[in-house]
Amino acid sequence: MVGLAATGVHLGVAALLLFLWPQLNEFIANIIAFCVAFQVSLVGHRRLTFKRQGSAWRFGLVAAGGFALNNGLLALLMQGLDLSGFVAIAIATLSVPIVTYLASRLWAFKEDHT
Repeated sequence: MVGLAATGVHLGVAALLLFLWPQLNEFIANIIAFCVAFQVSLVGHRRLTFKRQGSAWRFGLVAAGGFALNNGLLALLMQGLDLSGFVAIAIATLSVPIVTYLASRLWAFKEDHT
């Protein structure tokens, strides 16, 4: 549920930005949307999904990796497939959550058994 909410926030913010400023570069819209969605994701995963603090720096690395993957896909879609605007952002953003969820579950919020 948290990943779905964060993804929805990401897409909503990106759509709003591109609607209000059609000339805005897709990568700038994506960065801003990611930063807003990251807050939803961090708080939600800590309080709801994993119900433990986990490591903020590990989660930050997972998020940064997810963002790098998202931007890589966005670049591929825009340059390789000639897609642009919200469609490219949506495809890239919807492709990443399972990867970041697994990395968060298996590493960032992993329970310490020490």
